[in-house]
Amino acid sequence: MNHENHDNSGALTPMAPSRPAGNVLGDLARNLAAGLGSLLLRVRAPGAVSAGVLAWVVLEVAGLLTSVGFEAARTGSDGRIDPGALPGQLFHLPWLLLCAWLVTRRQHRSDALMQAVVVLAALWIWIDVLWNLVALLPAAFWERLGDNAQWLWWAPLAWGIVASTVTLCRLQGATGFRRAGVLSAVLLVLVLPQLAVGPQSPLWLAAEPRQDPAEAARWQQARSESVIYRQPSLLTEALARLEPGQPGKTDLFLLAVAGHGAQDVFLREVEKVERLFAERFGTGGRSVVLANNPGTVLTRPLATVSALERSLQIIAQRMDDDEDVLFVFLTSHGAENHLFDLSLWPWELEQLTPQRLAGLLNAAGIRNRVILVSACYSGGFVLPLAGPDTLVMAAARADRSSHGCSHEADWTFFGRAFFDEALRETTSFTDAFERARTAVATREAAEGLEPSEPQIAVGETIRARLADLAAGWQTSPGSSPAQAASAADAETSRPLCDGEPAQQTCTEPANRR
Repeated sequence: MNHENHDNSGALTPMAPSRPAGNVLGDLARNLAAGLGSLLLRVRAPGAVSAGVLAWVVLEVAGLLTSVGFEAARTGSDGRIDPGALPGQLFHLPWLLLCAWLVTRRQHRSDALMQAVVVLAALWIWIDVLWNLVALLPAAFWERLGDNAQWLWWAPLAWGIVASTVTLCRLQGATGFRRAGVLSAVLLVLVLPQLAVGPQSPLWLAAEPRQDPAEAARWQQARSESVIYRQPSLLTEALARLEPGQPGKTDLFLLAVAGHGAQDVFLREVEKVERLFAERFGTGGRSVVLANNPGTVLTRPLATVSALERSLQIIAQRMDDDEDVLFVFLTSHGAENHLFDLSLWPWELEQLTPQRLAGLLNAAGIRNRVILVSACYSGGFVLPLAGPDTLVMAAARADRSSHGCSHEADWTFFGRAFFDEALRETTSFTDAFERARTAVATREAAEGLEPSEPQIAVGETIRARLADLAAGWQTSPGSSPAQAASAADAETSRPLCDGEPAQQTCTEPANRR
């Protein structure tokens, strides 16, 4: 058993006889216990280490194995150790030794140096354990923390600096200005170099997921040169099939865009909306679908800004400016800076902004517009697109995420609530929006998700066009006269809503009583 004593400077010094070199595991347990005690600022813990070069080596090996274990827990046990990451993982060794030497150099004793080295190595193993435990916290927990997340993330490092300084001061009996010197050594020599080089590559490499052969073939097709030659004709053929509106009747046109190519949910949404609108609103000959998906690159036009521009130009030629209405449905991922994601690996595509979309619509001369943007932060599209002739709907606030965009899903949360549920019960787009907003809020609350708070802006002039549409659907399949009459009444009596980036405000129209 080791005994401790205080020298004349007040430092803790080990007084134990030398231990057998073969007692490696016992020394490891003893040193880890001393490291934990030092982390908890226990007074006698630093002097309880079993010092020596072998003890240090064993501690470093234990630290590496601990890191590998946590990496495997995060990424999966199916993987391998990457020897190439070992130099980065051992980058701290010379700095730890230099820090210990600077603190103990006045004593001119190798045992004092190794004692400081071993206790620091043991202490920082526990700091790494804390950091890894923090990293294992679920994503929902970090989302709830919001801006406070950074404080939790950096807390283990801050405590490591405090514990290292206190431990070294106790070992050396440092007082006064010497404590400031110990703190400087810990900060400038032990911590700063590692912060400067940043995170190191993990030793554990997770195995690459095995790709389904059919999925691999889809992506091979997406990057084939056939896409270059096939796409122009696909767009031309799709636009050539567009039928003009019927004179004297308000007709609905559909332009549906699936932006993000790596998740099939967006393709499924636009295809389902295409069928729904053809059956319920008679857009069978007046719809265009642009989709980024590896499985459709040789059968459907890609969703690019250029294809969107050309589609709007041809749709405008088929529409009657005064009578007809265009429904634009955009579904994809969205960014905090309100970029709508248009992407398909390996092609680099221009991203769509609210201002760019507004410019394309204006340049095409399309007046009567219904626009639904289903994406995170899509509320940022509302104000740039709003106007007297426009109904704009967004699946989320400008500063909120929407939900449900998993690869396996058939619909996003808002897409299902608006199209697959509400529009099967009503032919009023504004009424469908209100129903969808309620349904989405209920589902988000049930699943503990942050409310997306969908947004809407209804132009005064578009109301008359939407009422004309509803009246025209009185005799269409799938819509009873009572439903259509109710929808027409809903369009003319609903409050005018102006979407804001983070909220919406509504005022009553002048003719409402």
